[in-house]
Amino acid sequence: MAAPATGLHSLATIIKRLEAATSRIEDIVATQGSLAPQGGTPGPKQLASESSTPPPPPPPPPPPPASVGEASETPATIVVFDEQIIEGKIKPFVKISNELGSASITELAGLIEKEYTGLRSFLLAAASCQKPDQKSLEGLLGELEFSIQAVSRAKESHRKDHTWFTHLTLIAEGAPAIGWVVTPKPGPYIENIKESADYYANKVIKEFKEKSPKHVEWVRAYTGLLTEMHKYAKEHYTTGLVWNAKGMPYDQFKPLTASGPAAGGAPGAPPPPPPPPPPKAAAAAPAPGGGAAAVFAEINRGEDVTKGLRKVDKSEMTHKNPALRASSTVPASSSTSPVGKKPIKPTKPSALAGKKPPKFILEGNKWLIEHQENETVTVENGEISQSVNIFGCKNATIVIKGKINAVTIYNSSKTAVLVDSVVSSISITSSPSFTVQVTGTAPMIQIDSTDSGQVFLSPGSLNAEITTAKCSAINISIPEGDEYKEVPVPEMLKSVVQNGKLVTTVVEHSG
Repeated sequence: MAAPATGLHSLATIIKRLEAATSRIEDIVATQGSLAPQGGTPGPKQLASESSTPPPPPPPPPPPPASVGEASETPATIVVFDEQIIEGKIKPFVKISNELGSASITELAGLIEKEYTGLRSFLLAAASCQKPDQKSLEGLLGELEFSIQAVSRAKESHRKDHTWFTHLTLIAEGAPAIGWVVTPKPGPYIENIKESADYYANKVIKEFKEKSPKHVEWVRAYTGLLTEMHKYAKEHYTTGLVWNAKGMPYDQFKPLTASGPAAGGAPGAPPPPPPPPPPKAAAAAPAPGGGAAAVFAEINRGEDVTKGLRKVDKSEMTHKNPALRASSTVPASSSTSPVGKKPIKPTKPSALAGKKPPKFILEGNKWLIEHQENETVTVENGEISQSVNIFGCKNATIVIKGKINAVTIYNSSKTAVLVDSVVSSISITSSPSFTVQVTGTAPMIQIDSTDSGQVFLSPGSLNAEITTAKCSAINISIPEGDEYKEVPVPEMLKSVVQNGKLVTTVVEHSG
């Protein structure tokens, strides 16, 4: 009877263990918040297995889907731009500009910061998107062009600020550096802009080197920005800006911003899809009822434009009716039309203007040198009856050999002219950053409406008469032995009335 008692005792022990295991499983299920297992009562082996192995934790929720047009991460070129340009150069330049204590310098420094912020947005779009259509691309480039023009307009608005005008001109000369995005060779383009800015940088350093080293530090900060911009463009965009052919369409692009779900918080619902593109305007949509568009629409009608005019009756003519002239009121006609403001003639943006072909030809006794860019042109064996007209050139070098009648330079920027001798005069008009060197004789040099220029005289041309009008930053270099002495042309004049006459003298600063 011992054996049956032992078996019953073992069975009772097993049942107690199973009940204990079942109680533990129920407690675990209740704690996890999951439902009790379905499909009948579990067997002893199943309960034993479940009691020894705890249930796995629930899987984490799936991450929210990213927006179709949202940049998931910042491209490497933009990260470098932020580190080297924005943080490394722009912010220190703005900081030191504020420390100079000039409101005009602070204003232009802020415009430069906005300019490079716009450049960053443009580069981010190019790195993330496919190349947009021509209209969208022109809109993006228009924003950059507007930021450059804003710097130039701000400089002109502070022209009377003579103490800081050289500083302002330095900033304005370097502002077009962001235009490298439209050139196939960004490196040489930025280097050319920096060379133009270096001229004014050296003037500021020469003036304030002994008086205020803070100004020299400011100049180094700005020229360092141009140098770093040249290095960045040369390293990452050697052959020009390239759009991401595998990127998203530009109309779906939305830059990643700092706003988003809080760290550690539950992810929100996925953002809504982008709005549908606006409906295309009808091809034959009527022009608006006013403004320049309506005026040009009427002009383009050709001969039909005069069909709406009516013959003026003699009773409405003021020159035949003295009573109308006395009342200064003309009776309104039955068909009156609203009188709007005079339409403003639209101007074609310079970025869209076509590049004109260069010209270098002798017509009669006139040499015509036009639209030469980054070229060196030589007039061989000039005659005393011939004249040279230089128009629309940029970064060009003109060499004139022989004795000629006259030289005229008009609307040419950063153009250098080397001339032997002139019988009549050398005339320079609207040609900023010019350089003229006379190796022989020149009786008269006339400069009009030009900012920044250099004239080198020879020992034989020291008797030349130099006249200037509406000019600034004009320097005359006079030979002294083997070197040249640079003398600035006065810009500030003082006029007083003496004995009924206006007497004007040059204002000289001492110290």
